[in-house]
Amino acid sequence: MLDSAGRPICDAAADWLRARARLMPGALGEIAEPARGEYAHEWAPVQLLGRRMACLPPELWAALLRWESGYAILVSGASRYEPGQFDFRGRSLRGVALISLEDLAGKAPGSALHVMAHLVDHHLGCGGEAQGAWLSEGGGMVPAWREAGQRLARLFELGYGLDEAARSSKREYFAQSLAAYCRERRALNVADPQIAKWFRTTLWSPRFWVRERAR
Repeated sequence: MLDSAGRPICDAAADWLRARARLMPGALGEIAEPARGEYAHEWAPVQLLGRRMACLPPELWAALLRWESGYAILVSGASRYEPGQFDFRGRSLRGVALISLEDLAGKAPGSALHVMAHLVDHHLGCGGEAQGAWLSEGGGMVPAWREAGQRLARLFELGYGLDEAARSSKREYFAQSLAAYCRERRALNVADPQIAKWFRTTLWSPRFWVRERAR
């Protein structure tokens, strides 16, 4: 599987996508052109998702795969994150990023990152459990993550979010900022340099994951 520049995506991302990314049955037939033309076959949406998500660090993908919850379902409807139970082909899944095929194809490619950011926030904060603080709310599954989450919650209170949505809640602050860090890093660094530094020294820093791997 290749990223948008034609390079192979990391093994951890490929493993997560094979295990956790699925196309909603019948969804391709429910979307209109020109989005429909972006998908030559039923595995094509997952391949495109991999290219859109290739910016995320390999350590993050590996961590997400350790939890039983956390899925991406490609759908014909709107993009959103379902933190609770979601029925898919007779299975009850938990922590599901529902990603619009039209958004993914180009209508709003950043929305896929935004929805996946909620999945990341939820799982790093409380392992995808129904109750518990997400990372952006000061949660964290290990002490290093919890300390980073507490710093993140304080950054939100400063009010420098990239846009109105980012300033509306801690969860939206994390999601909007992560999408911008991947797609518009220079603009994010101008608008909110402290959150750009936060990502650089946490999720994008191998040192951030050392204690998690030692568990």
